[in-house]
Amino acid sequence: MTPDELLRSLLDSRGKAGICSPDKIPDPTRIRTLDALRKEELSVRELADRISVTRQTAYRACEPLEEAGLIRSGPARLALTCSGEVVRRTYHDLCNETDSNGLVQLARSPHKQWVLRALKRTPARKATLATTATRENGPSRTTIHRILNLFTSGGYVREQAGACELTRAGHRLLDAYTKFSGVITQALEKRDVLRWLPSTLDTLPIEAFDGARVIRNAPDQPHNVLSALTQCVDTDIEIFRWMSTIASPALVAAYWPLFQNSGTDARVVFTEPVLAAFTGGSATVQALQEFGSYVEKEATRQRGTIRCVTGPLSVHLAICDETRVILAPAPTTEMTDATAAGLESTDSAVVRWATALFDTKYAEGNPPDAPSVKQAKGRSTHN
Repeated sequence: MTPDELLRSLLDSRGKAGICSPDKIPDPTRIRTLDALRKEELSVRELADRISVTRQTAYRACEPLEEAGLIRSGPARLALTCSGEVVRRTYHDLCNETDSNGLVQLARSPHKQWVLRALKRTPARKATLATTATRENGPSRTTIHRILNLFTSGGYVREQAGACELTRAGHRLLDAYTKFSGVITQALEKRDVLRWLPSTLDTLPIEAFDGARVIRNAPDQPHNVLSALTQCVDTDIEIFRWMSTIASPALVAAYWPLFQNSGTDARVVFTEPVLAAFTGGSATVQALQEFGSYVEKEATRQRGTIRCVTGPLSVHLAICDETRVILAPAPTTEMTDATAAGLESTDSAVVRWATALFDTKYAEGNPPDAPSVKQAKGRSTHN
């Protein structure tokens, strides 16, 4: 499936064919599928009832959504993923700015897309557009004239002094379609990671993942993601943020020197099970033992470099010097080692998002105190 195919599939509609129809068409079936799954997980039968289609139509609607990672199916229910929620929300946001029917019709017609993009580059006479289209393998002269008539009557194009140019509405429509296409492209290209993240991470700027590197485990290389997380640090890091979802000896061995380095502002957020693994007395790896001792001292000193949250974390984060992020879905997302994948990005929007998420979890957590460490040890010994 290509991004264009996914976009057409998402915006597929039985609405009127004319881009300039004044009648507002219903949201496409697959958008309504994403809307329904936003509130709760549903079976296919429940989904069909919720969006008022046949069960067969619901199955057909879900197939490309699942292939693209916008939804994920369990043993009996369907769930919305992070990318599914971002795509859903982006569509509705853009429909508040422009005509949804226009988005649908642009998805159906590469020729209409070509005309808008050509006029965005520069206003042009109809004959000039036809000549350019011949050179660029664009639409025929007849098709261009028909499309321009539709766009003009719909208020997207106007003709002045013999030249056609985009109106403000035409610019909005093309910009909306381009933005939606960019979100769709990244959702599809990064689906190995995004399909495992929950829909609650709806502020993730997936359109900013254009330059991100996808890290994938493979049967002969089952530790690629873990290796990327361990190799992202060096002794020159001044600011380091670590959201830990596993008590990995390899991660601790890589990150522990940063907590020992007085020149590094290092902070970590982890869960109670990870706290138990660090301080429960069962650690046999030296790095875990040393870091566990550090945690216990922190529990006494309350210096504020560690926070422990009670609930699960859905994503593992390493943020280096506020310029580089590596993230991977947590084991709680049901991603297995065989399907594990992560992302590395230096995009400023991704860094801001990751930092904001870390700061939120850090504020929600509590410093490990002596009683909590003692309880963690007790649970570890009991287990």
